[in-house]
Parts: sequence; C-alpha cells; structure tokens
Amino acid sequence: MTLDVQFETMLVMTVMGIWLGAAMDTYHRFLGSPRQFRWTHLVNDLFFWCAQGLILFYTLLKVNEGEMRFYVLLALLLGYSAYRALFQKAWRQLLEWIIGTVIGMYRLTVKMIRIFVVTPVKWLLQVVLALCMIIISTIWRIVCFLLKVLTLPVRWLLKKAGVRFTFLGRWKVSILSWTEKLMSRLKRLTDWFKKRKR
Repeated sequence: MTLDVQFETMLVMTVMGIWLGAAMDTYHRFLGSPRQFRWTHLVNDLFFWCAQGLILFYTLLKVNEGEMRFYVLLALLLGYSAYRALFQKAWRQLLEWIIGTVIGMYRLTVKMIRIFVVTPVKWLLQVVLALCMIIISTIWRIVCFLLKVLTLPVRWLLKKAGVRFTFLGRWKVSILSWTEKLMSRLKRLTDWFKKRKR
C-alpha cells in the first residue's frame, strides 16, 4: 500500500467517523434512548449497526481494497471525536430545522387537501342529500294526492255499499312509517356530514 493510498484511507475514515457520529445522533433523535429493555430496540440497534458496518466496509473496499489496519480505527475515532467536539451542536440544530420544515410542509399539505378537496366534496354531498330529500318528499306528496283523488270515487261507492277495507288503513300507516324512517335516516346522514365539516 502506497503512502498516497494510506493518506487517502485515513482521510476517508476520518470523514466516515464524522458520518458515524451524525448517524448515531439522527438514529437516537428518531427512535429515542430506551428507558427500559425492549426487543424492538434491540432489533433496531442490530439493523443500525449492521448497516453502518456495511457502509464502512464498502467505503474501505473502494479506497484500499478492504485492507484493515490499526490506523484505520484511529482515523475513525479521530473523525468521531471531531464530530463530537465541532459538529454535533450544528448538526442537531440542522436536524431539528429539517424535521420542523418537513412537519410544517406535511401539515400545510393536509390543510390544503382539506380545504380544496374534502370540504367541497362534503358540501356537494350535502347538496345532493338535500336535493334527494326534497325530490322524495315532493314525489311522495304527489303520489299520495293522486292516490287520494283516484280512489275517492271507489271509496265513496264502497262506503255506500257498506264495504270496509281496514287493510287500506294499515297499508297507509305502514307506508307513512316507512317514509318517516327514510326521512329520519337521510336527516341523520346530513347532520353527520355537518358535524364532520365542523
């Protein structure tokens, strides 16, 4: 191994030590430090360190074909120490700013979707339900009026003949009850949409 390769290896491993420190702070920022033992934390730690080991080995493989020397470990410790002393505070502040920006953009996107998509759809559904209730109520009144007009001579003749059809009364009551239930369900559905809108 030439001196140039050794110098390049030390420089790259120092940078990787800085990377390792930043990765550890990022990992602990998102997952937090466990206050008690949990298997999920153990599995996450295992995957994290395996990933970091693979990244370090791949970098070392590209630089000096994977030759491991004692000064490589010293360069890693030097980079990690430099990160802790010089870059840790700045990186944590930048990380918090990035997280806050992403959360703000997410909330803004959700709010825009609610304003321009969800609210118009709710309003349209309310209009459709209101129109359906008006149409059903109007049709029912017209049908009742026509039935009343058409059956009036027949009822008059049957009454004169002394014939009574009590099932007609029960049928009318059943129809009215069914219509009231339908109107009540439509009204509850409309009220539910109004509450969701609030």
